[in-house]
Amino acid sequence: MLWLLLILFNYGCTAFELEVIDLTHPVDENTIAWPTATKFSAKQVFKNITSGGYWYENRDISSSEHAGTHLDAPNHIRDSEGGWDVASIPVERLSGPGVKIDISKQSKENVDYQLTRKDVENWEKEFGTIPEKSIVLIHTGRGELYTNRQKYLGYPDGLAVEADDTEHLHFPGVGPDAATLFVERKVYGVGIDTPSTDFGQSKEYMTHRILHGANLWGLENVARSNLLPPKGFYIHNMVYKLNGGSGGPTRVIAVLNYNGSSGSVRLSDWLPVLLLLLIQCSTSY
Repeated sequence: MLWLLLILFNYGCTAFELEVIDLTHPVDENTIAWPTATKFSAKQVFKNITSGGYWYENRDISSSEHAGTHLDAPNHIRDSEGGWDVASIPVERLSGPGVKIDISKQSKENVDYQLTRKDVENWEKEFGTIPEKSIVLIHTGRGELYTNRQKYLGYPDGLAVEADDTEHLHFPGVGPDAATLFVERKVYGVGIDTPSTDFGQSKEYMTHRILHGANLWGLENVARSNLLPPKGFYIHNMVYKLNGGSGGPTRVIAVLNYNGSSGSVRLSDWLPVLLLLLIQCSTSY
């Protein structure tokens, strides 16, 4: 029976592999930051063979906290001073079951579209109530424009704007009523594939203020959200542990084939297959 156990073991290892998706844009001189923020830069300090005969590389880097795929901490924008800075966010709140709400159709029809409470409730009718301690990602479809700064920030075609222009930003976001519902659902954080959780023409940043006021963090400039299902994945937000930080660059990954109730791959999904394989192998034996 040893050979049978080996077959089952090998099959099980293959069946239970997890798929990991990187939701992070690369960081380089083309990284998109908020128009008024300091852009990313890197200075090569050394890149050569050392006198000791080994290779050595090192750079000095500089950037705003709010550039590229990054976290907004609860102290970033709110009604009054307070909230966790980056380093103070409890580490267990940086990971959780993922939820994706797709508003790409609405965003294509209206570049200034804001996710509504009704949109969220419609998602819940189909997929179930958003669980507590989850991480919600809003997919607008704008992430595919990231390599074109003019289009990604939504500046009107043909309009010449200054590099720090914030008056002509046009991209979708999360509406205040939807943000309030996320607070009610007691999620850990809300992310989006645009430069801001608030829509581009926002002047009061009410979504930031609602989310951060309840100590929820935000994720902005999320990449490849088109590859995610509506549910059934797990998010890890690996941000710098930056003391005093109002935000910071992060590596965000999604682990698919996740069972939200148990936190693992669903073995029960594979038991019928394994039993059939066992019966077939036993009959042959």
